[in-house]
Amino acid sequence: MRLTILLLSLCCAVSAWGAQALQPVRLQLKWTHQFQFAGYYAAQAQGFYREAGLAVSFLEARPGQDPVAAVLNGQAEFGVGTSDLLLYRARGLPVVVLGVIFQHSPLALLALDASGIRNIHQVVGRRLMIEDNSAELFAYLEREGIPRGSLNLVAHSFGTAELSAGTVDAQSVYITDEPFVFAQAGVNYSLFTPRSGGIDFYGDNLFTTQSYLRANPGLVAAFREASLRGWVYAMAHPQEVADLIITR
Repeated sequence: MRLTILLLSLCCAVSAWGAQALQPVRLQLKWTHQFQFAGYYAAQAQGFYREAGLAVSFLEARPGQDPVAAVLNGQAEFGVGTSDLLLYRARGLPVVVLGVIFQHSPLALLALDASGIRNIHQVVGRRLMIEDNSAELFAYLEREGIPRGSLNLVAHSFGTAELSAGTVDAQSVYITDEPFVFAQAGVNYSLFTPRSGGIDFYGDNLFTTQSYLRANPGLVAAFREASLRGWVYAMAHPQEVADLIITR
């Protein structure tokens, strides 16, 4: 009996130690939950983070929130950012890119046909809902001879209700997301991509801070490797991961 109790106590102690051994870290997303972050969800669901000794939590972005600032302020250890990270670094802010997830940025401007916008130059003076950290969009507009000061910018709501209602005339979208929604609804639209103007940025870059990397090089390497394993899995099993996102 004593041996049984001792073994049970030992098992409980080992289990508790194992749970405590997992290092909690937070990943700040740049948008709400969707397939855009599939690789990270896959890494968690497949146990890749646990194998790396990590307990990862995902933080959704909120309207008006800057995901880069959240990481710099210590609200998360890692983040998903755009190529604006180059601009932050150029300004002396200690961000470090750990991996490029999308070879090409999916960011674009979308205008419904009802707005009357048929070419990019017709956005001048119109109400545009553009998300934060959209350097490639503004670089594209500048290249087209459309300065930022000529635009009537509105804070992004993380939705499309305003565009559908006509309270904004165009908005930033991901070509993998909102165009599909409007196409499914039979709504005609025009899509303006920075790549059409010769602006080709990376998209959704995994990053951390320089100080966190220096203090935790092994942890950062483990998180990066587990995350990339997750992306390989997600790309090989897209339907499975899509179902996972919907379920959770």
